[in-house]
Amino acid sequence: MQYTPVNHFQWQANNFTDLYPGNAAATTLTAHATPHTKGADTACMVGIAEDCYGIAITVSVGDTAATIRRQMIDLLIDPAAGVGNAGSAWSVAINNIYTNCPSMGTAIMGHNFYFPLFLKAGTAFGARVQDVVTVETCRFSIRVLGKPTHPELVKVGTSVQTLGADTATTSGVTVVPGTAAYGSYSATLGTLTKPAWWWQLGIGSNDSTVGENHYRFDIAHDATAKYICARGIIYQSVSSNERSGKAAMGEGLPINCAPAGQDVYVRGAALATSDSSMTAVVYAVGE
Repeated sequence: MQYTPVNHFQWQANNFTDLYPGNAAATTLTAHATPHTKGADTACMVGIAEDCYGIAITVSVGDTAATIRRQMIDLLIDPAAGVGNAGSAWSVAINNIYTNCPSMGTAIMGHNFYFPLFLKAGTAFGARVQDVVTVETCRFSIRVLGKPTHPELVKVGTSVQTLGADTATTSGVTVVPGTAAYGSYSATLGTLTKPAWWWQLGIGSNDSTVGENHYRFDIAHDATAKYICARGIIYQSVSSNERSGKAAMGEGLPINCAPAGQDVYVRGAALATSDSSMTAVVYAVGE
């Protein structure tokens, strides 16, 4: 049998000092005094020492009991900052990362995302957030991976398309999960402007009395065929304080190659009756 090498990453850096993502050591982002408006650009990590091949993000501590809370976060980069230097000339790498009452604890996991993006050594990272509620905060954790043992085996993208984000209301496109079965697909979240192959999902609701529930969501492309891009992404809600969490992946890696011009859709299933007015935003990674 021919030996096929396996890659692993030999380097990582993060902004939570190897404690739990969402810990107080992570970066606190503060929303603007006007609802649905991005707050200040906030530095999260100095210029990294190695090339980045993957970015893991966790958002937490953005929940308030009996209150509707939704966030949209821009991931900012300064590629010219230099190793060990703080960023200042920010540009947007990923816009409107969508979260809903994100929390972390014994029964909840924060809102998690993973993007296989390539960024050069010396890139600094920042973020900014908008919320439904003014001047509220959340914690933003980021981990970057590098020094692959077999870089020739690592597929990475260079851009992320955000589909379905409505910044005027800090929400996405309506999706109605079925109860103990998948509901119908949403209307299109938008059309790909370039090919994509890796997929991530943001979910929110408009409910100040969420129930304890467990959801699975699928992303698909093509108006007729509905080719599955990501299957069974888990979202969970906890009723005690309007808290929720979301996994970055579901039953397998969220990989499916879609050409430019394809529309994108989401469907969901809930263990019990779903929360009110659930909406979705999709992120498509490509070259």
